[in-house]
This record gives sequence, C-alpha cells and structure tokens, in this order.
Amino acid sequence: MKKIFLVAYLLVQTSVFSFSLDLELNQWYDFTGKMDDKSIQLSFYTLKSGKLIGSFCSITNEPKVLLTGNVKGNEIYLTASLNGKITDELIGKIFTDDQDMLEVSWQKMTAGVKSIYKAVLSSVTTGTEGKRYSHVLGSDAAVEQFVANVKKAVAKGDKIWLAANLFYPLKVRISEKSSVVLKNKNQFLAQYDKIFTTAFKSTLNKTFSHNLFNNYQGVMIGNGEIWINNTLNASEAKPIFQIIAINP
Repeated sequence: MKKIFLVAYLLVQTSVFSFSLDLELNQWYDFTGKMDDKSIQLSFYTLKSGKLIGSFCSITNEPKVLLTGNVKGNEIYLTASLNGKITDELIGKIFTDDQDMLEVSWQKMTAGVKSIYKAVLSSVTTGTEGKRYSHVLGSDAAVEQFVANVKKAVAKGDKIWLAANLFYPLKVRISEKSSVVLKNKNQFLAQYDKIFTTAFKSTLNKTFSHNLFNNYQGVMIGNGEIWINNTLNASEAKPIFQIIAINP
C-alpha cells in the first residue's frame, strides 16, 4: 500500500512541477544530451501550426541527419528520413521543471532498437528556415565545413593553417593574469603552445561541428572557446571565414 501511495505522490509531483515549454515561432532550439553514452545535439526550427524541421548530430564529425515533425503542447514527434523512407522515429515530450528538457523514445527503424534520449536546452538561436546562420555570409554547410576544418587543424596541431585563418590583431588571454595581442602570423606561432594547451585542445575536441549558436558577433564553437566570422572581403558568393576570437 505504501508503494502505491508513493507512486501516486510522484506522479502528482511530476504533473505539478513539469510544464509545457512554450516555443516561439521562427527560432532554432538546440538540445544537448546523451543516448547510449553518445553525446548528441538535436536542433529544430519552429514553424506555424506546430510543425518542426531540424537535424541531429554527434560530436564526431559525422554528417547531420535531417528531421521533420511536429509539437503539440508538450508532446513532440520527429522522424528522420533517407530516400523517402523513415529511418528513425522520436516520440516523447518537451517540458520545463528546473531546466528546459527534451525526453524521447528513439527508435532505429531498421534495427528495431529503442533507446531513451534525454537532453537539456543548450541554446536558442534566431535564423530562418533555410539559413540558420543568418548573421554571417554563406550557406550553413559552408559555415559548418569551416568549423570542422578548425577542429581538424587543432586536433592535428596544424598551427600553420590556424595562423593563416586568424583575424589580426587578435587579443588572447594566455593565463588568468596575462594576455597577449597577436599582430601577425609569426607572433601567433610563437605563442601557439601557450594558447593551445593539452587541456584546451581536449575541450575543443568535445565540441559539435553542426547546429552552432550564432548572433551578430559571429558563430560560436563550443561554449565560446572559439568564434568565427567572415573576412572583410567576403561575399555571399564567396563566403570566406576566419577565427575572430580564442578563449582558452
């Protein structure tokens, strides 16, 4: 009997303290969480009548998978499709208690395997249905390819490539009490090991290459460890990018 009362109590508490998450139109919502010990970021854009479009990706530089679906109240339904065939089905809820949350039953249709994906709202970004990175020139694919190139260069220790793709002068804090203003490539190369420490490179290796936060300042990698934006001579047809901030 005590167990019955306990279950009833927990259900009441959940209904009292969990509320539907109010979604605004024309926004990109990014949720980050784990499924089967794999870090996954799921992003969707809100359209009229509760319709959603979006994608999901893992931290490894795999292609992102496109999603479509809808949300009604706190119930959310998403599918991933390939060549007109549904490959993944996500059914669950989107809600807020102490945090804004997404929790779905994630089924791989080909294998028939179900997993639970629990994620926390990590960012909300303005943009359009066809262009997430509306604050910079170039396609979303071009932005994310440059981000992937940055991460690859950091992982390989390709300081020459990084030096060639930085904005100068660039002020970088190399310790809690010391900052340096890098005026050219040679100064960057001289300070490289102090900036790209083992710990910093490890942090960058655990960031996503897709579905990134962006605003008028540019596009953010990770939690602001690196920011990118266009070069001064960039155009929509030739969207050249560069690193504009490094925050070890």
